[in-house]
Amino acid sequence: MENRQKIITTINSKRIEIDGERAFMPLATFLREERCLTGTKVVCAEGDCGACTVLLARDIGADGKLTFKAVNSCIMPLYLIDGAHVVSVEGLKKDDNQGESLHPVQQAMIENHGAQCGYCTPGFVCAMTAMVEKIKSENKTITEKKAKNYLTGNLCRCTGYQPIIKAAMSLDLDKLELLKDRHHNPNWLLEMKKIKSTPVVMNFNQKTIFLPVTMKQALEAKSLNNDIRLVGGSTDIGVVVNKGRLETPKAMALYHIDELKIMSHDNSEIRIGACVTLSEFEDYIEKFILELKSILHIFASPQIKNQATLIGNVVNASPIADTIPYFLVSDTKVVLKSIHNEREVLLKDFYLGYKTLDIKPDEIVTCLKIPRLSALEKLRLYKVSMRKDLDISAVTFAGTIEVENLKIKMVRLALGGVAATVIRLSQLESQLIGSDFKRETFQNIAKQLPQHISPLSDLRASKEYRMKLCQNFFLKFFDEVSVDLSNGGY
Repeated sequence: MENRQKIITTINSKRIEIDGERAFMPLATFLREERCLTGTKVVCAEGDCGACTVLLARDIGADGKLTFKAVNSCIMPLYLIDGAHVVSVEGLKKDDNQGESLHPVQQAMIENHGAQCGYCTPGFVCAMTAMVEKIKSENKTITEKKAKNYLTGNLCRCTGYQPIIKAAMSLDLDKLELLKDRHHNPNWLLEMKKIKSTPVVMNFNQKTIFLPVTMKQALEAKSLNNDIRLVGGSTDIGVVVNKGRLETPKAMALYHIDELKIMSHDNSEIRIGACVTLSEFEDYIEKFILELKSILHIFASPQIKNQATLIGNVVNASPIADTIPYFLVSDTKVVLKSIHNEREVLLKDFYLGYKTLDIKPDEIVTCLKIPRLSALEKLRLYKVSMRKDLDISAVTFAGTIEVENLKIKMVRLALGGVAATVIRLSQLESQLIGSDFKRETFQNIAKQLPQHISPLSDLRASKEYRMKLCQNFFLKFFDEVSVDLSNGGY
């Protein structure tokens, strides 16, 4: 199979080829310095403030048109936009025979005085446009709550919240043309399919970029180059690279491999591929595990969740990763493949220590297998952080339990933010099984916690605060499950 040696993309409907070391350049920098599209701003360079928000369409929807989503361009290297269509704030305005006209979102921000100095405004406009794309495509309506949720990744509100929310609420979706219609180009869609079927191999100055299109190609590359770094959404690596603390001279991204984008389920388990983003997983899991969908809702901003992969969150192995506690208590399995073998590992056995995994140098994590909840199982997930949205957790908790005749038949518990890894509390689980389901039981277990965890103090929380949170989580878990059982609900 012939390889390509260039990244091919479109920006505001203009086809662009990118070669050489520029392929490592952040998208925001490329837009500003190479394309003179300076509406995109760079402030934090960490994916936190949203000033760099643009719209990215990497996939073709069921209607045969592009699906545009908001992403942070400051932490996204250009090799992650191969075969994609990018729209910056400049591409939102419409050019036709009658001249230029602003996008309705841009006009609404002007009419409702949603901008002051204007520096953060393009990011708000792009995030709000992404909201419009999704809500109108789903035949839903804009509410104040939805508007606030879609703007959680844009932090500089120099005009205050109200003018920006008013701008969102003033939009008439019936009169609004979607980007997927305005930028619809059958010729580009055909080329996109061709691009996604041709691997990219770029070698220059001891640097390598590889974008395989089959699992076999990816596994062969990992076997030959154990030190090649897999990059998913670049929401973590991109930050560290921007701060000059890491280089990725050998990078491989898997987003052209269709089998890694699959989400499927049967009566016993849910399977999630390695390239499924957090936002895709959040939408999919709602009909199976509503509690998990709820915690994902406050996991991060839409911009981050539209880039970050679920597998990336698991493999990153942070002790305060928000998805890991649930996967531990659900006995989720990690599927690993090499060119010679495939194996499955329980997530509780996958973490060997801080950022240390049971993964061989030639292996790639291809999917997660998540068991379905049983009919009697009650689940609760908790997170405490300094702010509700878009913040790193101080402590996370996951608890699942089955109660029969007021006796604890099954219980699994996990805590994050209190050790080098997210931990299962196996000893406490053993004590609880067979015990009476009453508050006193959980009070006694909470008192024993200092024997099992030793949280540290840092900028997010003191060790004393973390300990008290964990103890309170046990009581909250009992109280909520008690109400649930008394109401006869899930």
